[in-house]
Amino acid sequence: MYEQRARAAGRTGGTAGGGPGARRGRGTRGGGRDRMLLAQLCVCLALFLTVFLGRGLFPGRMAQLGEELRGMIAADFDFRGALASLGGSLAEGDTVLSDLGEFCVQVFGPQETEAEPTALLAPPAAPSVLASELSFLSGRPDALERTEHYTRGETLGVTLTAAPAPEEPAEQEAVQPQVLPAGAVVQVSDYDGPALPDNYTMDQLSLGELETMAPISGRLTSGYGYRVDPVKGTEGDFHGGVDIAGSEGSPIAAFADGVVEYTGEDDSYGRYFQIDHGNGVKSFYAHCSQVLVQKGQTVALGETVGLVGSTGNVTGPHLHLELKYGKLHLNPAYYVEFLPAE
Repeated sequence: MYEQRARAAGRTGGTAGGGPGARRGRGTRGGGRDRMLLAQLCVCLALFLTVFLGRGLFPGRMAQLGEELRGMIAADFDFRGALASLGGSLAEGDTVLSDLGEFCVQVFGPQETEAEPTALLAPPAAPSVLASELSFLSGRPDALERTEHYTRGETLGVTLTAAPAPEEPAEQEAVQPQVLPAGAVVQVSDYDGPALPDNYTMDQLSLGELETMAPISGRLTSGYGYRVDPVKGTEGDFHGGVDIAGSEGSPIAAFADGVVEYTGEDDSYGRYFQIDHGNGVKSFYAHCSQVLVQKGQTVALGETVGLVGSTGNVTGPHLHLELKYGKLHLNPAYYVEFLPAE
């Protein structure tokens, strides 16, 4: 059929021209264009017939051809050579597809032009990321190695170093309570008894930074404030200090550092003395059996300054202790401790 059409086309081209040269020129150009059109038509027809007939008659063959076509499309192949190869594959059969195969071979057959083979270098196989990470983690890297690995610090010229271990916090010094200046009110008393004599208070005042101690260790036998006089038995007398029980001749310690302001003796207090501790704070000791200091003498905290006695108006040996801030008398119970009552 193809040869008949070609001869007919040649005859038509020979009678249409004005001379032999003209006929050859038109025949060459026309024949090439007709051949291209015919080839395209046949290819379309072949593909159509392949799909149409093969879908119902040759399902197994169509699956094989589909795989070949997909492979050629995905690869960087010469489609002219690919179609020729496909035609050869079709021509091997004994079905209606063999004629189409022969046609493809004739139309798209390999050309005789020689070309230097091009070597396609396959890219090197990339290492498996999963295998690489599993290999890295199998080494049980520490935190620094993991950070270095995942941040790729070495590619940036960064060197990571382990952070220093946190230092143990230094022991904090005990917070010292705020010290109020001498004379400041520390605690207001809830006293609601009779009015106090002049220069006496029930409030607790600060002694500043003065370090103090109890002059003797004993029980409180008579407190600060109004009381029944133990000697006279009268009521309403105001006791300006505290009485601390003690044995005759036991030592009396200085309440704090200071200077002896005066010493003396009378019928009421017996033998007595007073120490000035500075900042207006003073301590008074009475009923001593002996006074062991003199006026103007400097004494230290805890130094023995007298002995417990029963001189003056008393019922037994004890220490009468008074504390003062300036001319104001204070309750010594705020500043010294006593042994518990029996």
